Amino acid sequence: MAYYEIAQKVFDQEAEALAKVAEKLDQNFDQLVEQAAAVTGRIILIGTGKSQLIAEKIAASLSSIGSPSFAVDAGTAYHGDLGRVAADDLVLFVSNSGETQEVLQALFALQQIFPDQLQSVALTGNVNSTLAQNCQLVFDLGVTGEVDLTKMAPTASTTAVLAFGDALLVALEKQKNFSRREFAKYHPGGSIGKMLLQRVKHVMYTKVPYVNQDTSINEVIYTISNYGIGLTLVLEKVGGKIIGIVTDGDIRKKFLQVSSVKKSVAADYMTKGFISIDQNQRNQAAWKLMASHNISNLIVTGDQKEVVGVVTIHEVL
Repeated sequence: MAYYEIAQKVFDQEAEALAKVAEKLDQNFDQLVEQAAAVTGRIILIGTGKSQLIAEKIAASLSSIGSPSFAVDAGTAYHGDLGRVAADDLVLFVSNSGETQEVLQALFALQQIFPDQLQSVALTGNVNSTLAQNCQLVFDLGVTGEVDLTKMAPTASTTAVLAFGDALLVALEKQKNFSRREFAKYHPGGSIGKMLLQRVKHVMYTKVPYVNQDTSINEVIYTISNYGIGLTLVLEKVGGKIIGIVTDGDIRKKFLQVSSVKKSVAADYMTKGFISIDQNQRNQAAWKLMASHNISNLIVTGDQKEVVGVVTIHEVL
């Protein structure tokens, strides 16, 4: 069997396992969503080993939609990190067997610390386990078996927990009416923040190249190359009014159409007029405008409709 066929089989088996876990979800999931949305503290996940790594990812995802969350390793929890848990937190304990010693120790210790206040949830593959029997809310994420060759390495079981975390994330987004704009607030960096939060004036080039309509093509190419933004605006010979734009793409497209390249000037390659955007528009609007016109740059205008810069698709993405 080819290796890609093994990979396809793994995908099929894990997809089947997830479908069976999904069938076991019921109104308890609704209760968890309401608890998670109403919690005044944090959402804390406690696991160990591979379960801890999955818990870290779930916590990071929930935090990204404004639900403060973090994961605690069960081993270190029992040696001092239980102090990170407060009475108003919602605690999810992750253990496929439901009998992981470190996870159980953390659970019982927290029940002693918060005898009447602990909100405990079990994510387990064994609803008859010690963990399940001692948590207020229990989710059966059990799979029929792991998909690796030994049937022992956490594969389908950890995928089920990961998918459960994603489902909780999406349900909380729905409960909160969470929007893309709100998502961007928690992701001000990177491409997400740049696209949804920053405005064109934050990323535009403020040094704009200009040539006259009778500027030689050699000078036009030099100007475009010198400024490094792939274009130059073209001014009317008399009066200095902006009448068009020449991009490096225009030159490539029209080069063979010009009868005498040596004598050609900016006007021979120019596109009359230009597509512009206000400097206060968000980068997402700039990207959509470029996409709708199948172009890669925009002229940026100020409050008085004057040209104040140039923005390219590279700056808004």
